[in-house]
Amino acid sequence: MIRLDVTMPRLFSEGVTELQVQFTLPTGSLTALVGPSGSGKTTLLRLLAGLETPKRGQIEVNDSLWLDTDRRINLAPQQRSIGYVFQDTALFPNMTVLENIQFVTPPHSERLLDQLIQETGLEPFIRQKPAALSGGQRQRVALARALIRRPALLLLDEPFAALDPVASQQLRQLVLKLHNHWGTTTLLVSHYETDVRVLADRVIRLTQGRIQSDQPVLKTLTGSPQSEQIRSISFDNTQQEWVVETDTLSLRSTNPAWSQLKVNDFIQLTF
Repeated sequence: MIRLDVTMPRLFSEGVTELQVQFTLPTGSLTALVGPSGSGKTTLLRLLAGLETPKRGQIEVNDSLWLDTDRRINLAPQQRSIGYVFQDTALFPNMTVLENIQFVTPPHSERLLDQLIQETGLEPFIRQKPAALSGGQRQRVALARALIRRPALLLLDEPFAALDPVASQQLRQLVLKLHNHWGTTTLLVSHYETDVRVLADRVIRLTQGRIQSDQPVLKTLTGSPQSEQIRSISFDNTQQEWVVETDTLSLRSTNPAWSQLKVNDFIQLTF
């Protein structure tokens, strides 16, 4: 369980006022933090990571105090069990994919490193440097690097914003798979409804540094069918597969029946 209660002065569009936020994140939850630009979303991530300090506040993670201004407790970022994925990935440009992840890998974690590289699909790229990767591949490296220490809290700050629609869809599915597999408590900052609908089980909306709403996100029950409208369909001659794009997914199949599908048709999905 993660508990946050912070207050700090902040400059918003209507002038200087206080960011004042209280919330609790259940262990294993994935919460989306949404709201207009400048509402305090990234500031909250930075407070949790220890990159900023509030005027007053307390942050408790699994019965461990990371911050208590009254008791003068304020753990440094490296002392907090945090994984942080930035919009710009913040990878070391002079290091390979493998070296970027190894840089933060704890001792005797070779098996875990191999597992993460496999699950993120990075095996073909481990000897390449970030400049040779696509935006989606760089975010996969950043995600693997953030998870390698098995953090108590994973912070995702607009990880899909700089990606094209296909790369965004693929990364969303990877984030969801890793979140479910690793049981990480995750806080996601996003401006996009699709991110919230696909990933989050709860959405907190901020306005001018205050919580405007805090609601669960309704999900389709596991194992039940779900329909999604087809936004585009094409045939990949190289792979000899049909490629169907919906609002949230990129799907591929060699099934010849897919040749009969059209844009705006609905396709049944089962999770």
